[in-house]
Amino acid sequence: MLNFVHMNDNELVECAKSGNSLALQVLIERYSDKVLQKARSFKSLIGIENDDLYQEGMMGFVSAVYSFDNSRDVLFSTYASTLSTRKMLSAIRKINSTANLPLQSYISIEEEQDLFSDMPSPEETLLSVERVNEINSFVEESFSKKEKKVFKLSVLGMKYSQIAEILDCTEKSVDNTIQRIRRKLRSFDGA
Repeated sequence: MLNFVHMNDNELVECAKSGNSLALQVLIERYSDKVLQKARSFKSLIGIENDDLYQEGMMGFVSAVYSFDNSRDVLFSTYASTLSTRKMLSAIRKINSTANLPLQSYISIEEEQDLFSDMPSPEETLLSVERVNEINSFVEESFSKKEKKVFKLSVLGMKYSQIAEILDCTEKSVDNTIQRIRRKLRSFDGA
């Protein structure tokens, strides 16, 4: 009997493609935490739950197992990560394009509490919450629909390329939008 745990990814992929479910299980166990971590990196995006996003990512991962070509000069981990991420982004894009829901404030109450949990006094916390509320109001009143989406995704730490893929636009369009956002935020800080 083969010891699948000690096999490298390429060997496991070949066994899984040959119909060995144990090899597939070892690959899934090896990569499930990475897919979950990637799904969590997209948290707070409107319209999709973390568990659903994880499942989408795992479907992309399993697809990568069966479509991976060992003869190409690509690591399986890179290929699987790409397919898994694309599957998640596709699900996000589909939900965002069909839902057409207005963007909620760019930071949730739970995140707000996490951001300010280390503040020493309730007074300082109250002032910080008021500042966040001022920013939320400014964003809602001053930003276009696209600017709100780009701002939220940018605050989540996404790169221009990721934002462009989610919103189905070019990186240049994202850059132009971020430049407008920066100008507006400078006017807010100057007020």
